[in-house]
Amino acid sequence: MSSPAQPKAHAKSAEESIRAPEIQRSDSVRSVELDGHNENDENTSISPKSDEYKPPHTVLTVNEKYVLVLIASSVSIWSAMGSPIYYPALGTIEKQFDISEEMVNISVVVYFLCQGTFPTISAGLADIYGRRPVILASLVVFIGASIGVAVTRSYTVLLILRCIQSAGISPTVAVGSGVVGDFTERHERGSFMGIQGGLTLLGQAFGPLIGAGLIAGFDWRAIFWFLAIGGGFSLCITSLILPETKRTIVGNGSVKPRVAINVAPILLLPYYKKKWKLDDPDYGTVPAGEKPDLLAPLKILVKPEVIICLMNGAIHFACWTVSLTCLTTQLAKTYGYSVMTIGLCYLPVGMGGLIGSVVSGKLLDLSYRKLHKIHLNNIEKGTIPANTPFNVIRSRIVVVFPFVLLGDGFCLIYGWCLYKHVHIAVICVTSFFLSLGCLSVVNSNMTLMVDLYPSQSSAAASCVNLTRCLISALFVGVLTYMNKAMTVGGTLTFLPMTGVLFAISLIIPMKYANKWREARELKAAAKADSKADK
Repeated sequence: MSSPAQPKAHAKSAEESIRAPEIQRSDSVRSVELDGHNENDENTSISPKSDEYKPPHTVLTVNEKYVLVLIASSVSIWSAMGSPIYYPALGTIEKQFDISEEMVNISVVVYFLCQGTFPTISAGLADIYGRRPVILASLVVFIGASIGVAVTRSYTVLLILRCIQSAGISPTVAVGSGVVGDFTERHERGSFMGIQGGLTLLGQAFGPLIGAGLIAGFDWRAIFWFLAIGGGFSLCITSLILPETKRTIVGNGSVKPRVAINVAPILLLPYYKKKWKLDDPDYGTVPAGEKPDLLAPLKILVKPEVIICLMNGAIHFACWTVSLTCLTTQLAKTYGYSVMTIGLCYLPVGMGGLIGSVVSGKLLDLSYRKLHKIHLNNIEKGTIPANTPFNVIRSRIVVVFPFVLLGDGFCLIYGWCLYKHVHIAVICVTSFFLSLGCLSVVNSNMTLMVDLYPSQSSAAASCVNLTRCLISALFVGVLTYMNKAMTVGGTLTFLPMTGVLFAISLIIPMKYANKWREARELKAAAKADSKADK
């Protein structure tokens, strides 16, 4: 294999250090590990080919990274679409099965419950056996369940199949984040995660409109035939061209997987064999495999800094989810709109989320680079010790606060506009900014979790799903009662006010997260020494 240009021996400039901080920092200024996971534990290995040769973090080009983001998003979009595409059908299903509004809302609640809980199991499998097998299995289950819902005549069976459908496809969001985390480094991760989250949210943007169009042209069952066909198309594309990215299996992408299901047929082409150097792999980029641990998401979740950050994101996701559910009910019963018109009113919601995810991703990268540069300068000046860890949590959280104010402020306005039955244009504008703010908070959470646990990125991302879906399910489950007790305006005032309180609590992990981590490391070291003495 032709060796790349040898890296210069002299120290890099500050500008170069910020451009690629993970690769170019000296040991004296590297951030220390986070709970045993070095912020770049995946690219610290040195290939045995040469004492000086340092293999690239990934064999992928920038364009190939974008293609992988597109493929991962084309799968996870079905998880994002599975819930909102169903919203326009709520009234129709309520009438067809002769059930109450509370009962039909249960079908939304169970979807969220399964969407939150099942990825904690299957995402852990993706960290052990690879991303590709879990994604393919998820699509197969999703397709089968969608066909089942399309033909069922029983509301009970519909609920059961919606659970299976959600359980099948929901892991793809966390696993997709794992895919992005595999080939990105911190200084670029925010942008790629933002794009992945934004493309996934296209399902939220167009789901209600597609659902409304299918109901208007056919009936509500056409929604699930559409999901089955779309999932089948994604299965074909993914099975052919999505390569395995888990670093314990393929390293930087140059190592061919040993298990057949992890091998994408596209890798058998001579062009990619040569381009990704599969015949001359960099085995030094393959980190040591970790002991399989299906409880990894729960172990991550109990960390105080993690749960505080995730609860803030979960409350804001609940604000967004409840606002969508209220929109369907209010536009149908109060405004008297048709199903198709209701679907069109969801477009600002989805587009706000899409734009927010992309913009917040760029801001996350800018924040990381700026604060990391300040951190390195402080070390060079001697104002802080050389072994002071970089506060990655602070670099991500500072971006969140403006979006919290934006999302919560417009959520409050949106709620009272719905209550007062103001012109629909005002509803659309406020829903756009509500989505932009709330979903940017969620995207920041996803990026932060992958930063903290790069070798368990799918498990870490599943923690985001777990908290946001469980909290959303809770509020959607009691939504009817809340609206009756305090009106829709009161409900959508209570939620953003709660969101502000949780956002204020983010100051705690910003200040104490590194101290908590160091205390856990000392405790773990003492425990290990105690066992060694015995």
